[in-house]
Amino acid sequence: MTPNSLKEQLQKIDPNKVEDSYDFRLGLLGVALKGGQKIFYNGIEKVQVTDKNGNLSKRPVMPHTVVRLTDSKGKKTILYFDSLFLKDSLLFGSKSHFISLAVKPIHIDSLTKIEFQ
Repeated sequence: MTPNSLKEQLQKIDPNKVEDSYDFRLGLLGVALKGGQKIFYNGIEKVQVTDKNGNLSKRPVMPHTVVRLTDSKGKKTILYFDSLFLKDSLLFGSKSHFISLAVKPIHIDSLTKIEFQ
């Protein structure tokens, strides 16, 4: 997947769903107040990907679907796909579905490789 392809797909997310699902202002207290679990869902059910041969296909997004992001410095970050969202040109996401393990926002234009697993 290219950074532009990811950007296009994430721009289709309904911002109201993201705001409702990703309210980290209360941190772990907020998770406890919501019944002990945080629901991560960006609204994307299928994602368009390209295989090694350049063939396009749509893959379903499951709760265990992850993306491996590699930036221009070679740093790799693995995040759950359903936790990704884009604000301006910054990519936000989480490493966990159980606790708030958000990562430092990543500038989408700094990505050189995106692997869908």
